[in-house]
Amino acid sequence: MSITTGVSQGTPRRLTFGAGVLFQGVPYSEDTAPIEEAIKTAILGATSDGITFTFTPEFYAPELDGVHVDVKELQRKTGETLEIEASVAELTPDLVMHQVIGEKADSTDKNYDVIKSSALTTGHFYSGFGFYGELFDGRPFIILIKNVQCTSGLPLDNKSKESGAMKCTFKAFSDLEYSTDKLPYAIFIRKENGWEAASLDEADKEKAVTA
Repeated sequence: MSITTGVSQGTPRRLTFGAGVLFQGVPYSEDTAPIEEAIKTAILGATSDGITFTFTPEFYAPELDGVHVDVKELQRKTGETLEIEASVAELTPDLVMHQVIGEKADSTDKNYDVIKSSALTTGHFYSGFGFYGELFDGRPFIILIKNVQCTSGLPLDNKSKESGAMKCTFKAFSDLEYSTDKLPYAIFIRKENGWEAASLDEADKEKAVTA
């Protein structure tokens, strides 16, 4: 028997689907996933061209005489990085303050929010930052990070006859209370057992009712 594909009966349940959303400001926990109602009120804003997460563990292996290949027992994890890249389409004062490391300034013009440069403070780190996405059968999966900083600055890209977007990079940080060896994050994937996906017809009906 030839094997020509990795597709199985479970494949439709395990494909990721859609761009998902970024959120910030929900309580951080590594034991309990944030509730969807809390996420709905904490969405960072609309994005374009998808959202990319990059988890990168760092390794060290000693260089020893007579060892000419990588040996698993000599590998040691020495650190890790986590970055999120997204083109954020909504310009808000809060996002700009995190991008430029700024603060709201007092202004006599009450029609505008004014932001000026400031020193880096703990307020420039998002807490309870994360991603909410869905699998093909509708099951949610959530990435929750304790501390995140926008490290890309304010890259405005505006064009004629088009809406603009800001290509943002968000980097995960630990803190002295948590650990100096690992990053505080948790990935929640809804279990298949006990999950009943709504049919396409039912989903369409629900959208029509809520529209």
